[in-house]
Amino acid sequence: MKNRYYFLLFLVLLVAACSKGDDSTENTDDAFNGSVNSATVNDIAGVWSIFSAEFEGEKFAVPPTSEQCGRDFFVFSTNGTYTEYVYRSSSCEPEINRLTFTLDRGVITLTNAIGQSDELVLTKLNNQELVFKSRLDVDEDGDLDELLFTANRYEADEFDLTTSTFNQNQDEAFENLLSFTWEAYDGFNTFDRYEIYRSSGPNCTKANASLIATITDVGVMEYTDLNPPGAESLCYYLRVYTDEGLLGESNFIGVNPSFFIYIDAVSLNRPTVDNTSISLSWEPSESPYFSHYEVTVSNFGGTSASAAQEYVLAEIDDINATNYKDENPPYLENPFYAVYAYNIFGNKSPLIDNNGIAVFEVPFKRKEVIELRKIISLDVDTEEPVVYLYGENTGNGITGVTMLRFNYETQETEAVADIPPQAETYSGIKVFTSPENGKELVLQQGIELHFYDARTMEFKYAIDPEGVFSFNNFSYHEALDVWVMVNDTELFILERDNTNLSVISSATHYPTRQGPRLELFNLDNQRILVGHFFESNSIVFTLDVMGTITDTQTVDFGVGIDDDDKTLQSEAGNYFLDTEVNRLYSTTTFDVIESFEFPSFPSGISTNGNQIFGTNNDPDWQINAESPHKKEAVLYSRTSGQVDEYSTLGYPHFIFENYRREVMSISSGFKKETLDQNINGKADLFIERVEVP
Repeated sequence: MKNRYYFLLFLVLLVAACSKGDDSTENTDDAFNGSVNSATVNDIAGVWSIFSAEFEGEKFAVPPTSEQCGRDFFVFSTNGTYTEYVYRSSSCEPEINRLTFTLDRGVITLTNAIGQSDELVLTKLNNQELVFKSRLDVDEDGDLDELLFTANRYEADEFDLTTSTFNQNQDEAFENLLSFTWEAYDGFNTFDRYEIYRSSGPNCTKANASLIATITDVGVMEYTDLNPPGAESLCYYLRVYTDEGLLGESNFIGVNPSFFIYIDAVSLNRPTVDNTSISLSWEPSESPYFSHYEVTVSNFGGTSASAAQEYVLAEIDDINATNYKDENPPYLENPFYAVYAYNIFGNKSPLIDNNGIAVFEVPFKRKEVIELRKIISLDVDTEEPVVYLYGENTGNGITGVTMLRFNYETQETEAVADIPPQAETYSGIKVFTSPENGKELVLQQGIELHFYDARTMEFKYAIDPEGVFSFNNFSYHEALDVWVMVNDTELFILERDNTNLSVISSATHYPTRQGPRLELFNLDNQRILVGHFFESNSIVFTLDVMGTITDTQTVDFGVGIDDDDKTLQSEAGNYFLDTEVNRLYSTTTFDVIESFEFPSFPSGISTNGNQIFGTNNDPDWQINAESPHKKEAVLYSRTSGQVDEYSTLGYPHFIFENYRREVMSISSGFKKETLDQNINGKADLFIERVEVP
């Protein structure tokens, strides 16, 4: 019987049964009969527990819910909140139910969230005892029965139901913030404060944590750390205090900000070009963890493509500094500019912003940059500041080829071939000056030689050599005024009469068919050397003054030419340079003269033969922004044995000495393996003077 009454009592307190609706037939005035009219909210405020109940003259004790949990209890708060704590499990974690209440002339009216209410009539009240009556249909006969309950002041332990809810803020608006939430303290003591603690480092402990925030408003249930250290690991915990002291503290919440505290893309405005400078502007970052901006230039609109390179132009640590002017743009056609933002945790903003744009390709090209995406072949004029270039036009896809006469003093293309080559050949382009025909640019096309005026780059004519049905390479011997051609099996000496080439003499070179990539070198004493990459020996042909072959000799010397390593010749120094092993050979005896270590990759020889030019950049290095390429020309002096490095504006590829004995370099603004490498269809080659004292 007691358990039944006890259960019905809590149905009243939970407003789960016998609710008093608007159409109740109860006489409200009867509720005030016998009530303690003078009772105030302050009188009943506090913690109470029901110790006994009385029904139809029978009084019985209400025992504790369990030994380990103690008694159920309820709390009247001065703010009009009624809260009851009911133990329903052995875990001693109470079920908490909250209602509002009013007190009028000794009648307590409990109201739930949907407006249902019940009344408790106070019949006795002092500092330690509260007696009230309530009406319930105990015997389920449809009529309300009156019960009397006696409650006493109760010293209940406060429950820490707040710190267990401390966790990272899951609101999408806080996904890039160190933000934490918890449920508000709603106990029966007087709230004092929340405290937030933080520690940093790989081994976060509460022992090394520091107080970073004190919150005295019980309704504040969120804290965002806007001034954390830029540590790899951070840990946070919450403490709750009441007027009774420390109520409880949460477990540590460990976070790795670099894993989830991202930073939004910078909204970059379209850059503007002003003559030789490029100006950038952007919207300021809104990240509270901002570290710095990074302004970059690249040859791709990203960094994932093969040979993509991105270089930092500036780092700006003022969040409100949103402008940058590049007064020294790269030697690159239409460079890409981007601005990144970094946070203190090392995270970098993405390239794509809300508008889909965070990087711009800027329509700009330095005057110095040659309008070719790669150089297939070249020759240097020995009398003028001119280099002749055969290469591919800029742009992506099939762009076609062209030939240029480029003046490296004026940094201008002086002429463009009116008829571009139709086929690329191994022999490349060559510039010759003859007494009868002047300076001409010559290249092989099929079984013909095509001649261009070297000054205007206008096509003059094509010559089909008489008696030569194929050839792989050709040359002009200025001293004898004869032309030399070589095919798979024979060497031909020809004389020219305007637009005719006829054979003077010929001779067999290698006994077996070698195919293309035969090399020709004019030696002193009217000699011509023929070599092939696959052969360890070369063949020297001696001519008389009329161009007739008078002698053939096999010499113990291989030209050793492949795609990366070439044999260079110094006619003035009478030596060959094997660039694969950095060794010099006499063109008279073909014995080794000397060898050297640097430059590691020679590409040119001075006119007098005393200096060797090159770089230490390995063509086999992977091309990216982190590779060890240097903007540096390396010069080796044969007379002193000294090696000197000189800074350059670009990455040197082909270094030569011009007609004024100045050291010049065909360089690339960005890294590339060789001159004939095309990277993203962009022009990036220019000719610079190496400042040698």
